[in-house]
Amino acid sequence: MLNTLRQHSNFTPANAFMTDSRQQDHDKDAMWDKLNLSQQYAVCTLGQFGYLLTYVRSIGDARLAILKQDGKIATINEAGIINVNPAIKCRQ
Repeated sequence: MLNTLRQHSNFTPANAFMTDSRQQDHDKDAMWDKLNLSQQYAVCTLGQFGYLLTYVRSIGDARLAILKQDGKIATINEAGIINVNPAIKCRQ
């Protein structure tokens, strides 16, 4: 039956609607725009040490910036406070 459905040109597989954040090409400008001024300043500060902005996660109304550098993880909360030893794990 699946082969029959694939023959129709208007068939869209269900997995085309699912996204996996590990496979998305994150737009750095879009992530940057989600951060407030305090977070942007902290990202620049960590950037001097080689950290790269990897994700911006929403937790309720708050946003958490997640940065990585050589297997190390750092987070920046909305107040701009940097945590270089967060209790989180990121998927590879």
